[in-house]
Amino acid sequence: MESTSRKPFVFVLMPFDSRFDDVYKFGIKGAAEDAEAYAERVDEQMFVEGILDRILNQINEADVIVADMTERNPNVFYEVGYAHALNKIALLATQNSDDIPFDLKHRPHTVYAGSIERLRKDLGPKIRWAINESEKQRPKGGVERMSISIGNVEVPEGVASEQSPEIAGIVSGDSFSLPLYLRNDGKKPLESISHVYLFTSENTETVPAEMRSTYYDAASAPSAARLRYFGRPLPARTRVELPDFRAREIDAPDGLTKQYRLSVEFTKTPPGAIEKSEILFSMREPGCRSRYRLRLCTADGFFDFGFRLHIEQPKARSRSPMPESTAPTASQ
Repeated sequence: MESTSRKPFVFVLMPFDSRFDDVYKFGIKGAAEDAEAYAERVDEQMFVEGILDRILNQINEADVIVADMTERNPNVFYEVGYAHALNKIALLATQNSDDIPFDLKHRPHTVYAGSIERLRKDLGPKIRWAINESEKQRPKGGVERMSISIGNVEVPEGVASEQSPEIAGIVSGDSFSLPLYLRNDGKKPLESISHVYLFTSENTETVPAEMRSTYYDAASAPSAARLRYFGRPLPARTRVELPDFRAREIDAPDGLTKQYRLSVEFTKTPPGAIEKSEILFSMREPGCRSRYRLRLCTADGFFDFGFRLHIEQPKARSRSPMPESTAPTASQ
């Protein structure tokens, strides 16, 4: 009787060239079958997102990566680097050992010199080993799972693209805040999350901010504030844009290279529970139409959620030093 349990997934990275068809069909897929796993390339799948988004998603989902490095294809090299950043086990194969760079020669690799039979024979045991190692590295007690919503829009996991959900609305000021909801979809408590990042493009004029308290004494307080001063420091709330830094190339697969650390934290979340926070945005120019990616870092890894903002203002207005935050009505 055939088992109905899930087979390990081997995602294959290699040049899309007819010269490699037999290598893939009989060598790599055959080796995966020998290891009781199944192998796929992205061109065998059906999907609606962009091809790069799909490849990165499948690298994240795969149990094991097999990459044919023959002829040093730059796309394959980039994808292998992404897999290594996610701590995935990537088995390298090549017809010529010179195609594997020095920095990768210590990684598990197979040199098959054009022999598909040799590739299948040597690769099969390595795939079986990699599957076992991947299982050992998986977090105990269940894999972390989470979902987020921004406003009333559910944002699926993945990088930012033109197909990412859009949060749209109209605001009257030059700042606005968006409610952020985190749900623990796993079977175990989700540990506290203190590191949350926002990625966007270099030319984006709508950036994250935070409200900070400024304290005046009697002499320096504005005249209106002095009327309310009774011997104690007088606080005033001002909006301050968060500092940005340039993201590493491996952290910007969608081209969003400007990175911010948000003033957002989530406490330990039980299974099925929902935590709420918010993101404050400052608009340097009227209106906004940009892509963003939210990254939540946990003890075992990180989760990326791509989305788009489409914010409009009824008319251009002069900038106020302390504008009032307003929340747009989000829609998908």
